[in-house]
Amino acid sequence: MINIRQHNYDQEEVLLDDQPVVATSCLSETLSEKRLRWSALLGSHQYHTVISQVLAEELPKYTRSTVIPTSLSSIIRECVLILASAPLIFTAVVDGVLTSQIRTSQVLQREYDEIQGRASAQPSIYVHLLADMAGVAPSANQYMLIQEVVLKYIGDTDPELVYLIDNVTPPGISMEMAIRGHRKQLWTGRNSSRRFQTLARFCEGIRARWLETPHGERDMPFAHPPGECGYALNAHARLRQHRRRQSSNYVMNLTEDVCSYLYTSGILPSIFTMHQYIIYLIFRPSQIRIAEIFCSGLLQVWVDNGGGFNHYPAGLSNASGDKVVMVEWAEHEKYTRTTSRLEGNVSVQRNGLEEAVYEMDEEMAEAWRRAFEGQIEGDKDGNIAGEWVSEVGHDDTDMGQLQQHA
Repeated sequence: MINIRQHNYDQEEVLLDDQPVVATSCLSETLSEKRLRWSALLGSHQYHTVISQVLAEELPKYTRSTVIPTSLSSIIRECVLILASAPLIFTAVVDGVLTSQIRTSQVLQREYDEIQGRASAQPSIYVHLLADMAGVAPSANQYMLIQEVVLKYIGDTDPELVYLIDNVTPPGISMEMAIRGHRKQLWTGRNSSRRFQTLARFCEGIRARWLETPHGERDMPFAHPPGECGYALNAHARLRQHRRRQSSNYVMNLTEDVCSYLYTSGILPSIFTMHQYIIYLIFRPSQIRIAEIFCSGLLQVWVDNGGGFNHYPAGLSNASGDKVVMVEWAEHEKYTRTTSRLEGNVSVQRNGLEEAVYEMDEEMAEAWRRAFEGQIEGDKDGNIAGEWVSEVGHDDTDMGQLQQHA
């Protein structure tokens, strides 16, 4: 990652930050404070703290899953490679400024044009970010207005409101259907109780984010727009599906329709919509699931904390990545290693490894050391794709130990 805390993406020369950053997590930390701290840590190349804390939150969701590596070192390695190869687009979304800065930054625009040029053939991570036409996120109070309407929508007291919201985008419903209790965003052949529960969690998360926002800041735009994060084999095709509401995220879609309703009703001064971006090009088959899990956690896009619209565990719907053959992976990796700052950033991490693991216990420190073994920097013969070296059987570090170092 690159230090861009001044948000000057048109600055060609980027320097490492030599100022210390407090790395300790605080249990009373707000979502905004956490993301600002992680952004600062990544800006000063302190990957180990951020990776450890993100994985401590995310990996417990997969204790019975067989879709991700059982080796903690393997997971750490992929996270290091993701951060080390991340483009400025990725850095900007981590910092919460992508929607506003990409409108004026020629550096971001040029980089994004190149990312888009590859994203139809290279697996990638995309995001949706809720912002107005100027790229400004809603405030805590505006998000609460959205929450209040969602609560009414899933209730039984206002069929006229349901009718208006469910006719913002096609297909619409009739007033009679609304009166009978039909809810388009709950409908799966019937009104789904699971979707109802998810939307209730979404509303609770918004309220929690509003409560943790200082009273004097509740009319200020969020520093980090609420978002959704996903994986795609062909991001352009997948984003078109989302725009057409096909195999899409019903929490996100309902939110966008509610925002339109609130704007046309004169309650919101501007309309908030989902801004779509492709933020990372995956270049190794071993990244396919880890990238979505790590990026979703890093961007805190979950319904439960008010950070966004993700409600289904990341990394569980990525089988399409198996369609990419090894010769294609080799080309993707060669492109990444020749066009990104991957090698230099990995070198910085390797040089600072012993200092980074100094306060870890022996097992966790060894997991981090093993993460830097093997092909993390490529081999001398240029065979940079190669076979992924599984460490199952060699690294039995308990994933739960991450919690101790978060």
